[in-house]
Amino acid sequence: MSRDPKPIIHGIRVDRAALQTLRHKCHPGACRNGSSCCSRYIPHVTQSELKRIVGCFPIIAHYTDGIKNGHGFKNVFEECDDATYCIDANEDESCIFTYTKAAGETLCVLHSVALDLRISPVDLKPKACSLWPLTLSEEPEPELSVDRNWREFPCNTLSDNDRRLDSGVINILASCFGVSFLKQLISSDHV
Repeated sequence: MSRDPKPIIHGIRVDRAALQTLRHKCHPGACRNGSSCCSRYIPHVTQSELKRIVGCFPIIAHYTDGIKNGHGFKNVFEECDDATYCIDANEDESCIFTYTKAAGETLCVLHSVALDLRISPVDLKPKACSLWPLTLSEEPEPELSVDRNWREFPCNTLSDNDRRLDSGVINILASCFGVSFLKQLISSDHV
């Protein structure tokens, strides 16, 4: 019996081979000069993600002036065609929710705020950001794969074991989809 190279788990087709090619370890210190996901991608957010983010604007404002408007806050979201919202970009095309530390690292404001609040960053950041460098396409059916430009970032390297998932990928899958999803993927082929 041959295995399905793209099993369907919780209604999502999973490109197992693509996931197995990736080794991922987030290194914020390496995110300089446009080499961070935050400086290259502007995610779409759902209405519930937007509400969570807006609820944290008073804390977010401590990290970035990009959302301030006098004594209040700017609307930094635009409605998109697909019932989601686009996050505004800075002049350098980076996400409005980025900031640069003194040493030059480009970091995610939402990630830092989540840590300040002692919550998981997955509970505040848009799913697209929490998933990165993995991607979840929606059409024609949901498919989980790897961003086509993943090799351009210092946090990603080619896995030396194409039969097992990297621990960084495992952490992303568990935090974004849950342990049940991860167990089903692993048991589908002893990944």
